[in-house]
Amino acid sequence: MGFSALFFWSSLMLNLIANTDIEKEVYELLNPIISDKGLKIVKIQFQNSKKSKLLIFLDKDDGKLTVDECGDISMEISSLLDIESIIKDPFRLEVSSAGIDRYLSSLDDFVKYQNYNVKVKSDIYTGRGKLIGHGPNSLTLSNKNGETRLDLARVIDVKIDLEGMSLETIKEM
Repeated sequence: MGFSALFFWSSLMLNLIANTDIEKEVYELLNPIISDKGLKIVKIQFQNSKKSKLLIFLDKDDGKLTVDECGDISMEISSLLDIESIIKDPFRLEVSSAGIDRYLSSLDDFVKYQNYNVKVKSDIYTGRGKLIGHGPNSLTLSNKNGETRLDLARVIDVKIDLEGMSLETIKEM
């Protein structure tokens, strides 16, 4: 992949991790720190309401993320967000593992979870299907209605769909 294709792919992946401007600012602030700890940010969601909430889903490069690790990194993130003041109003911070029904937000995820059932939400499509392929700017799903190719630039979320999945498959994850 050339530089421009790689930059375009990175931009598409950021859209899967962080959808809003606030989420993208939080990502840009936290990503270097999280990466230095051998972790990666899988998804950031800011729910702005009466009781606003910032959810950060993390994954570990080598193994599973523990509750204690989430607690430790949560305190660091909280302090950093207080200092940078990206979110002006009070909010609750929740940091957790990506989990088994995880969001997919990287090329590695699309490779690892190919042929798994996923739920996809885009600006023009919401549906379920088996992730059967991906390209530099698209995802392909298969379901009872046939195959659907989605423009990755329009995709908001891709998440593992546990519905109908066997216990053996879940354990393998």
